[in-house]
Amino acid sequence: MRPLAAVFVLVFAIDAVAQQPAGAPSAPSAPSAPSAPSAPSAPSTPPTITFHSEGMSPPPPPTLALPATLHAAPSPDVIQRWHTARVLSVMGSIMSISGTLLSLSSVIYIGATHYPPSAGDLLNTQAKPSDPGPVLAYFGASASAVGFIFNASALGYEHHLLDQLGVDSGRGLFGVGTAFGLTGFVGIGFSYFFGFTNYLNPHDQGVAILTTAIGGTALCAIASVLYAADSSRVKKAWAELTTF
Repeated sequence: MRPLAAVFVLVFAIDAVAQQPAGAPSAPSAPSAPSAPSAPSAPSTPPTITFHSEGMSPPPPPTLALPATLHAAPSPDVIQRWHTARVLSVMGSIMSISGTLLSLSSVIYIGATHYPPSAGDLLNTQAKPSDPGPVLAYFGASASAVGFIFNASALGYEHHLLDQLGVDSGRGLFGVGTAFGLTGFVGIGFSYFFGFTNYLNPHDQGVAILTTAIGGTALCAIASVLYAADSSRVKKAWAELTTF
């Protein structure tokens, strides 16, 4: 009997399932557990630029421009002394030019008159230091010597003032010009020595006077040219110092 009862119970269960309407809500499923929050991702690193030997070169580090060296403005006393030196330099240049022109006049006279006359020339008297040729040479040499002294003193003092202010442009040209000028000054001194002594005969005395006087003037003229070039540099340095 028990097997037959089990069969009837199974048949009734199948029939109940078949009679359940379609679309009926099924049993609610258990809620799913919340997922754990994901870890924050690491920030991305910036791309690196690789410089190759044949490609781009790395930019140089930025540099800061240094300000130009500032110098103190010259005081009114220094400016006054500078102007005094410039006036003395102009006077020296005028004297040097005058001496050069007088010496050229002496050379022209010597060439035109064949001075000094020879001892056997009966048509001419003996050469004397007071002849026009030596006199022109003496005046020219004297003016050149005075001009050299003025120029050397003025330009040397200008260099001194600029050196005190820390903007001296250098004394190379000044030194070379001074060497030429001193040599010419000594030559002019010898011309006076020959003119006031009688160690030589009149003809040789005249030749010695003209040689030393004109030669000394020429050396002083070279010194004046070098001084003029150096003076332009000194004047430029002073202009840059006093321009604001």
